[in-house]
Amino acid sequence: MAMHKTTALRYETFGKPEEALSLESTELPELGRKQALLKVLAAPINPADFGRIGGTYGELAKLPATAGLEGVAEVIAVGSSDCAFRVGQHVFVPSVIGSWQSHAIANCDELFPAPEKLPIEQAAMGWVNPATAWKLMHDFAKLQAGDIIVQNAATSAVGKLVIQIASHLGIKTINLVRNLDAESHLKKLGASIVLVDDRDAAKAALEETWGKRAKIALNSVGGSSALGMCKMLANGGTLITFGAMDREPAPFPTRYLIFNDIRLRGFWVSKWYATAPREEILALHNEVFNFMENAKIRVPVAATYPLEDWQTALEHSQTAGKTGKILFKP
Repeated sequence: MAMHKTTALRYETFGKPEEALSLESTELPELGRKQALLKVLAAPINPADFGRIGGTYGELAKLPATAGLEGVAEVIAVGSSDCAFRVGQHVFVPSVIGSWQSHAIANCDELFPAPEKLPIEQAAMGWVNPATAWKLMHDFAKLQAGDIIVQNAATSAVGKLVIQIASHLGIKTINLVRNLDAESHLKKLGASIVLVDDRDAAKAALEETWGKRAKIALNSVGGSSALGMCKMLANGGTLITFGAMDREPAPFPTRYLIFNDIRLRGFWVSKWYATAPREEILALHNEVFNFMENAKIRVPVAATYPLEDWQTALEHSQTAGKTGKILFKP
């Protein structure tokens, strides 16, 4: 079989992406019997990618490595009929091989089908954030129409998915943001309340809800923002931490643990994927993607770039106030 090449964003040491990454063209190994040759169609830039390249993420790649935690690809060849996937099918790029490249070889048993009904960009973002948003809203409390939840970093991809899912289920959202520039955009997505994430946020939120408190708080910032959300939780409510953009230590919510019996939990979607049975992952994907399709839920896309423009793409992805996700389209 003819040898295939890939153009890939690779790194040999951990560090700042702009310093550690380089665009390389390499030959792929020969296709094994139980392997598939993938052509990458689109791959997003996520905050977790920076942590992984920087060496601070919970699970690091063996160096040298190709960057990119998720993406969608088309199967363009299979090693034999033993592979459960057919040529032309869309699949998720396994994070272990890296998605910021043009082509890749993957083991068939490590592949999962990507949603064919969603647009390519949406499918490319389908592995990390939809499962995160869905599990945050389903695994920690039994939420019902009329309930309230609060989240910080509401303009993030997970934040926007939570707003849309909650709105569809009749759940009210208190959304904390750095500034109110994004308010009208979030309201269009279905946000109930949008507030600046400062020390007065809890007081302002309780005025807006007539004193009704949140069942869960979704924390991806940390620091004083996490404490502020603890003040908004109902008795027995849960603060779920799944990110720490602030990098500041969070003040321990002693008072709210004692008097309000709140719970502090953590969630890491990569760990769930690594430990969940395959059937459970397929069932969750089925449920989430059908829901997204029927409710017309989308993650906004700000721009797409070829791999050759990777420096511009990374810079754009870290621009405050950008309107959506940045993706590579090799």
